Amino acid sequence: MQKAIFVLVLSGYCLVVLSSCQTRNEGTVEGMVVPPLAGARVTVSQSGTTVSTVGTNDRDGKFRIALAPGKYDVSVRSASSPFPVTVAGVNVDPGKTSTLPPFEMSLPSGTAAISGTVSPRGPGTKMTLLYEGRERASVTVAPDGRYEFSALPAGNYTLTVSSPGYASDVTEFRILGDRRVVQNIRLLYVSPIDGVDWTRGVIHARGRGMYPANSSNRTAMHEMAKRAALSAAERNLLGIIEQIKLDSNHDLKSTMASGTFTTRIEGYLRGFRIVDEHDVNDGMEIELELPLTGPNGLTRFVFD
Repeated sequence: MQKAIFVLVLSGYCLVVLSSCQTRNEGTVEGMVVPPLAGARVTVSQSGTTVSTVGTNDRDGKFRIALAPGKYDVSVRSASSPFPVTVAGVNVDPGKTSTLPPFEMSLPSGTAAISGTVSPRGPGTKMTLLYEGRERASVTVAPDGRYEFSALPAGNYTLTVSSPGYASDVTEFRILGDRRVVQNIRLLYVSPIDGVDWTRGVIHARGRGMYPANSSNRTAMHEMAKRAALSAAERNLLGIIEQIKLDSNHDLKSTMASGTFTTRIEGYLRGFRIVDEHDVNDGMEIELELPLTGPNGLTRFVFD
């Protein structure tokens, strides 16, 4: 940021005024805290390093920061909220202003808590907690993978987790009264696997069943072919699940010796959805889909 110098001549006196201004190569980030809070501080960071820290206007909660072009995380802290609220991945373009959604800091408090561990425990793992659909807190997970959100009211919560190289995940739950909820989370390692759509967070597999020979009952032929196609598609789903990795060196197949694991996988497979079925030469083809991430995703059935 450059400094502009203005010289004013008043009644024979020369007054020099030093003023900060935005350069042509900089962009601007602006936003506001709702409601306005005295002492609220805005921190801008890039790759984990603090770039700028400013206070908000006590009257209207607004702030405005000039930054070099790039991608930033913008966090707001206040004495009334035990956790910062963060907007990650804010793009700043030269000569342009990025307006952020309001930072809502005034939310009800309580005596409930959510805690647990996140795997993997690598750097850059972030969590965002939503209460009744509104963001309440956003934090970076500790190096040992542990996290905790406290002073929470009863209600419905959504917890989103992301980590570089792993599929982002979402879990939903309800807290009653002053309970302490333990929510451990395992993220899945992103690797190219046929049948896995990491962007949509789904697994899909096809199966084909042939019409039985020498049968004159068309309805029975159709049902037998459909049953065979479903069975083949389920086997293919299981084969895909076995290839999914927990990290760069370990896949799920290596953990399938456990009887508990097998029982849970069977329950997970029963949640498939038929997304396509059609006739093919001498039989039927069916495509099944299962959620990979999210409230009903694979990790809900495999990990505590």
